[in-house]
Amino acid sequence: MDAATYSGDFGVLLAVAHGTFFDRLHRHMADTGFTGFSTRTGFVLRVLDGEALSLRELADRLEMSSPAALKVIDAMVRDGFAERTTSPADRRVRAVRVTAHGAAALEAAHRFHAAVEQEVVEAVGADDAAAVRRGLAAIAGQATEVIPQVLRRSTAPH
Repeated sequence: MDAATYSGDFGVLLAVAHGTFFDRLHRHMADTGFTGFSTRTGFVLRVLDGEALSLRELADRLEMSSPAALKVIDAMVRDGFAERTTSPADRRVRAVRVTAHGAAALEAAHRFHAAVEQEVVEAVGADDAAAVRRGLAAIAGQATEVIPQVLRRSTAPH
């Protein structure tokens, strides 16, 4: 499909772009040694952001149940992105923190994001790429409660 001649619905275009972006991201991450990296892994790494959080704190920030957060964390620990440790606030509480492998994965994901944005600049020019970013930010700014608050804040226009 040629982007210049695409005439489908805007929502379908967004969905195809979203799917394409994340398919490429996941392939890139696997190809660069970060097997098991998923969209959810990236969100959790961003939320942890150098902190050690209890499972409950992490679940609350992601606005998900503790069992759902546990499932994600178990996979992240298995894949080496996170580790369980003692909570700095209460040594009786187990916490989760990012490993060096997880931090490296997040950096690789950031570089991939920047590279894709540069591809957009090269395809449509800097001014149009900036307009695309503003348009996406406007849509993201209307995010509802289905998107966790911590992620809605990270997409707010600066």
